[in-house]
Amino acid sequence: MNTVQIVSAAIIVVCLLPLLLAGKKYQAFIEPYKEPFQFVFLAPAGLYLIDKTRLIYRLSSRLVAIQQKVATLYQAGREIQAYTKMYLAEIISSILICLLGGALLALANGGDQRMLILGGMMAVLLPAISIKKLDDKVKLRKQAIIFELPEFASKIALLVNAGETCQKALIRCTMMKQDDDNPLYKELKESVTKIQNGESFSQVMEEFSKRCGVQEVSAFTTTILLNYRRGGDQLSLSLRELAHTLWEKRKAISKTRGEQASSKLVFPMVFIFVAILLIVAYPALAIF
Repeated sequence: MNTVQIVSAAIIVVCLLPLLLAGKKYQAFIEPYKEPFQFVFLAPAGLYLIDKTRLIYRLSSRLVAIQQKVATLYQAGREIQAYTKMYLAEIISSILICLLGGALLALANGGDQRMLILGGMMAVLLPAISIKKLDDKVKLRKQAIIFELPEFASKIALLVNAGETCQKALIRCTMMKQDDDNPLYKELKESVTKIQNGESFSQVMEEFSKRCGVQEVSAFTTTILLNYRRGGDQLSLSLRELAHTLWEKRKAISKTRGEQASSKLVFPMVFIFVAILLIVAYPALAIF
């Protein structure tokens, strides 16, 4: 057995040891959070390492940004600590999978050190990709909310202008979109349920704004809370002005998405062009 095989065997033992030590200790903790996360089968190992190294406590100042994104994306609320812990466990699990895969491939190929190097590189890249993916999900969620908000604000303005109260207009507009999967309407449905259960309208709207975590939603809720008691023309005018601004932002998002879609098509088009060029040129080159 050469050095690479010994190192590979050691990596396999080190990676599997936390999973064996964790046992069934974290099953009850993992169960409520299984759906949003990947590599759940290795989550006990990640959670065991987090607890033993006190990782969250040691990196508390650096985890603030991640906690905010996790709270926004998964609507963690009071369970933000648990969601953050599961997210870190997912990252650790991805590292363990890369190291295990590299070590197993190295053993299978008779001690090929390139497999170990590849596994190590993937163990570094995957956490970075995971954090980037989290940023992208938060960004897409924000864009989805901004995309729907101007239409929603315009509908409320029309209903208020027609004599409906702000509270009833908000409930009616939300119920019209109760089957919509947009995050804006998901948050609105939760708010409408609270209003119908008798909770304070002002408090519900403030909580709605915090859950969305989008500046434009904060402007929307502030406009409503400042004017909903007055109602009538003042609220309708304020919402129309806000809706006009939001429509401009929606146009900007649509333009950005169009540009991104165009840029994604560049590589396939170049690939197809090269393939066609080779097909056309090959017979001529074969003659020579």
